[in-house]
Amino acid sequence: MQHPGSPVLHFDTLMALAIDKHGKLEKDKARALIRLFRPDRQGNISLCDFVRSCDRMYKKVKMFRVTTSNAVQLDEAFEKIMNVLFYFVLSLFVIFLMGVDPIGIFTGLTGVFLPLSFLFSAAASKYFEGLLLVLVRQAYDIGDRIAVSNPMLDTSPDGSTTWFVENITLFTTTVRCAGTNEVGTYANGSLAGLRIINAARSPKAIASVRLKFGLDVPYEKVKVFRTVVEQFVKDRPREWLKVLGFRATAVEADLGYIQYVVVMQHVESWQNIGAILQSKADVASFCLEVSKKMDMRFFAPPMPIDLRVADKSSMDNFPRTTGDGGISSIGNDFLSSSRRDDNVEGGIQMISNLFKQKEPTPEEKKRK
Repeated sequence: MQHPGSPVLHFDTLMALAIDKHGKLEKDKARALIRLFRPDRQGNISLCDFVRSCDRMYKKVKMFRVTTSNAVQLDEAFEKIMNVLFYFVLSLFVIFLMGVDPIGIFTGLTGVFLPLSFLFSAAASKYFEGLLLVLVRQAYDIGDRIAVSNPMLDTSPDGSTTWFVENITLFTTTVRCAGTNEVGTYANGSLAGLRIINAARSPKAIASVRLKFGLDVPYEKVKVFRTVVEQFVKDRPREWLKVLGFRATAVEADLGYIQYVVVMQHVESWQNIGAILQSKADVASFCLEVSKKMDMRFFAPPMPIDLRVADKSSMDNFPRTTGDGGISSIGNDFLSSSRRDDNVEGGIQMISNLFKQKEPTPEEKKRK
């Protein structure tokens, strides 16, 4: 620390871990320390950020232990399957050495196994696809955040609904929904033909913030706004790497605005989506405050309401109230009166009469 009781730790103190016994700096260790602790532009690390970095590394170590344990279980299960195949082939050789024709034995069992083959052929095919997914493809590990989707459809640019992988066997995969904490199970064979998005293997997430500016905002103000946003992102090296783009994506002259998008690259992977969304919300709030101070906010114009009658033919079947509270067609009487100046007021009064409660007749009162 710079002095006792200081809430800030200078990165030079941690760089002593990257010096070897000869007093030389090991560049690989230095880069690893920088990626782990992410000091600010002045080389300082707050105590809170230091604890968070240590906690992140502790979680990685724990996850590595769980993943290793699950891999051992998969290897043991696969070993059992290989043992069954080995002893089956070995028994065939023993039968052949004893002088018994194995083909004759299989011919006698054909009548039993042939119907069963049609019954379990689809299940066996799915099971084999699941084995290839878990043992060969290895699309995910324990603790990974995954999203499953149709490979023929595009994914959402703002991210997909994700599930945490809790357990993997040769038959099934147990997952937990990140948003609702629900637990579900997938058959490995059903996942073989789908697109599996692994958030843990998607480093340096790219996020975007969309903005709307009016057509009357000069371009010089937009350039100043861009400079301010880039400086805001640059001052937060523990959250953002850089601004990838700031460009106009839509020009709506009829609606009176131009849409811009700010594209940024985060230091975290999509595995830590909570930190990404929080950083994205901070940038969006900062952009809103800057647009207020620079008088760049876009206000949508109010939409007009037209109460005039569109055409004459549309009024032929419009209902109206009669003197006894019933409903009948307006006919030509209303069309003649609609030519007057107070046709709008008459139409509104007629509509309000439709919702008035009809007075009961004396016979209805006696029945009640």
